[in-house]
Amino acid sequence: MTSRTSPQPSATDTAPGGGVVAGQFRQAMGRFLTGVAVVTSCGPDGPHGTTVSSLASVSLEPPMLLVCLGHASRGARTIGSTGVFTVNVLGRDQSELAGWFASSRRPLGSAGFAGVPHRIGDTGAPVLDGAVVHLDCRVAQEVSAGDHSIFIGEVTGIGFAELADPLAYHQGQFLSLR
Repeated sequence: MTSRTSPQPSATDTAPGGGVVAGQFRQAMGRFLTGVAVVTSCGPDGPHGTTVSSLASVSLEPPMLLVCLGHASRGARTIGSTGVFTVNVLGRDQSELAGWFASSRRPLGSAGFAGVPHRIGDTGAPVLDGAVVHLDCRVAQEVSAGDHSIFIGEVTGIGFAELADPLAYHQGQFLSLR
């Protein structure tokens, strides 16, 4: 068995009056390898999608997951008002799509989905072609935490792509795992 020497912990940057600086926390969490998904919804202003890495399984019975979105985001407002959303787990060849839905410069509504291969799923939200899996969800609970809303969704439908590998995210970079 090979032993690796861990680097010595660095000094913690703190905010005035104590606590952790937001940039330091972001940097620390960036060292956690995550999958990448686009959460889609559709409300009165049309479809919306946003790239997330804050996604986790919550329960098997009933099947539930959670996603985290900023309180002030259009996605959070749309999901909060409609009570449904779809999680599209992106494939390893979809980093451009992840960047598109992470960009604040993309057009709103239907124009933001122009040229993006998709169909409308059971929730009324876009299902992105090529996603490794999509999960249709009904909001079971919304929890406020700091500057984000945590949407706990009961999974009402699942669709799988054939032989698709996931896209990963680590330290500000999209990675293919193959």
